[in-house]
Amino acid sequence: MSIEKVTHRGIRWQRDSQGRIRWWFEDDQRWVRWHPGGDAPPRPAGWEPRGKATTPPLTRPAWRSPYRLVPVALAAVVIGVGLYRLGSHSPTTSTAETAEATAFTGKCLPKATSAPDAGYKSTPVPCASAAAAGKVVAVVTWAQGKGACPAHTVPAILTDTSVTHPHFECIEPLAAP
Repeated sequence: MSIEKVTHRGIRWQRDSQGRIRWWFEDDQRWVRWHPGGDAPPRPAGWEPRGKATTPPLTRPAWRSPYRLVPVALAAVVIGVGLYRLGSHSPTTSTAETAEATAFTGKCLPKATSAPDAGYKSTPVPCASAAAAGKVVAVVTWAQGKGACPAHTVPAILTDTSVTHPHFECIEPLAAP
């Protein structure tokens, strides 16, 4: 029995007279028999098995193949829905939130804590009360910014309300009694 030997891409290969091919697996220090579809390095050129059908070379599916279009279409749908949700807003919700924010106009609010730089609570108190620290004179939307409040007022955001899109409450500090 004759054995043909060759080294291809740093791998030693052998082929006997019956067409059996094997390659040297350096990690295990042993010969491994090659068979179609097995995990092996690329065969030397012209070393197709004799008399046996070989497996076709692996190819990628075409660009218009469902295997490629499905993930692309799915990603496009997700991005489209996200952009739609980003650009749209519920007029009912924003109207209700604006109404809730403007309901504080003319009402007095207490300080959240006794610290001088503390914010304001969202529970109105009577303006004659000793707890009243400031009076809401205007409401400014987030888009207008806190700079739109009158000069003698302090912009504040009442975070303990159910408003998800906050408004700036322009609060005029009340003089301490």
